[in-house]
Amino acid sequence: MSDLAFLDFDQLVARAVTDPGAEAEAQRRFGTTAAIVVVDFTGMVRRTDERGIVYALGRARQAAAALALTGTRVKRVADTLFAVYDSPQRALVDALDAHARLRAAIPPDSEDPIQACIGVGYGPMLLIAGEDVFGPEVNRAFVLGEDVAGGGETLVTSAFLETVGDLPADVGAFRGPAEREKESGFPFFVVGDYR
Repeated sequence: MSDLAFLDFDQLVARAVTDPGAEAEAQRRFGTTAAIVVVDFTGMVRRTDERGIVYALGRARQAAAALALTGTRVKRVADTLFAVYDSPQRALVDALDAHARLRAAIPPDSEDPIQACIGVGYGPMLLIAGEDVFGPEVNRAFVLGEDVAGGGETLVTSAFLETVGDLPADVGAFRGPAEREKESGFPFFVVGDYR
């Protein structure tokens, strides 16, 4: 047995720079193919400036609880959540339903409304259960959720849309506008929920 089998993820990453076998071992132990949903919330900077970081984080956690995502939550970074799904279909329906659940819990006409900005991808990734997730589609979903999506939007990668197959009834997708694709650096699709 190779000594690589005894290294943790961070040790494998450090070793991969000089030992290609470490890449293979990391892929063997942590590699999977899944859907990733990345959720960011509107207004974090404003809330922090006006009411303080503790209030802003509390509001983001209240919103995260309202989303009631059914995927496996991997991590939270400030007001951004990462959840993994075995099924791309389940990831899409859950992302779309999360918007409705959030609107019901925190109505748009409330004193401090908050909306979800969601990015979704699908593909190979390295998943360290309950700690972290890495991969090209994770990066794309993060950019879509964190930087490109507006409040109440669900944006998906090309790879996700190709994989998901038939969209649910009364759900459609259209190519992201060219100016927004410049912002993301890659093509994506806007999912419209008309259910």
